[in-house]
Amino acid sequence: MDPTTVADILDEAVQSFEGTTPVDDAIDAIRTSTSEAEHTVYYAYVVDDDGALEGVVSLRELLNADADADVCSVATESVVTVSASDTAAEVAKVFAQNKFMALPVVDDGALVGVIRAGDVIEALDETASKEVLRATLRDVEYDPGAESAYECFTCGNIVTAADNPGTCPNCGGDVRHRQTSIE
Repeated sequence: MDPTTVADILDEAVQSFEGTTPVDDAIDAIRTSTSEAEHTVYYAYVVDDDGALEGVVSLRELLNADADADVCSVATESVVTVSASDTAAEVAKVFAQNKFMALPVVDDGALVGVIRAGDVIEALDETASKEVLRATLRDVEYDPGAESAYECFTCGNIVTAADNPGTCPNCGGDVRHRQTSIE
């Protein structure tokens, strides 16, 4: 079976504006178009007359911008993009490296849609998921200084662990952090 590509799962309903669009008009357009939308809008894209991607602006940036400013004045010109022919596994790595909620999909420089992290995760099979995790996760060094002492309410046993173990390994009773005061 062929791997899932971005073209298989992209959403063509994307919020895009010409750079000269006032911020207030862009916000109004997003508000009216998303009232019945299936997905959350995280970003809006700036395109030229031919649909070529010129920038990206987050919803937060739009809401904090001067209402009369042009969208291009608050947009970031350096945009991480993916291609419609990229596989879901390749795009998952891009999401993992950049921590975005959505990415624009371009074809020959033109904006053709958007792909969301959740859609990519759903499209990955088990093998591809493991490969993406191996490629993106980093080993975390053990820090013994991060350990704390937890005391069992029932038997008084002291458990040393980095995170709250939840229950006592001896009796199964509840534990509390030793520095938590008892009232």
